[in-house]
Amino acid sequence: HSTMADMTTARARSFASHSTMADMAKLAPAFAKLAEAAQEISDIFAGGGVLGKRAGEFDENGKKKKKEKRAPRAPTAFNLFMKKAVAEVKADQQSRQVPPEEEMNPKEIFAHCAAKWKNAPENPKSGMGSLDAGKKAKKSKK
Repeated sequence: HSTMADMTTARARSFASHSTMADMAKLAPAFAKLAEAAQEISDIFAGGGVLGKRAGEFDENGKKKKKEKRAPRAPTAFNLFMKKAVAEVKADQQSRQVPPEEEMNPKEIFAHCAAKWKNAPENPKSGMGSLDAGKKAKKSKK
């Protein structure tokens, strides 16, 4: 019975006997590059370096850098509409003196206002009809 080590050794001897010195010379530069890359990787990890997407998040001492603050994005037409519509619904509830148990909760208010957005003049897509209608029209053509 031969072991795995014996088989590996036999293959190595077979390769060595079939290869020439010229073949070995061709491989030498590749092995030199491989050794150089291995050393580079070893140096990076020895210094506490970080590879990949997160490499820029750490300073030279391996400590996490502070993110620089960015200016907030400009509000979209939807953001502006919702801010105004939610405020109007809340003001309407207060002016009508709706009892607390009958008031719409924030989730209901938002859903109500989002439904208004569909046909609002501020919505740049309001004149396009519903998306479902477009999908049905495409299916009926087939």
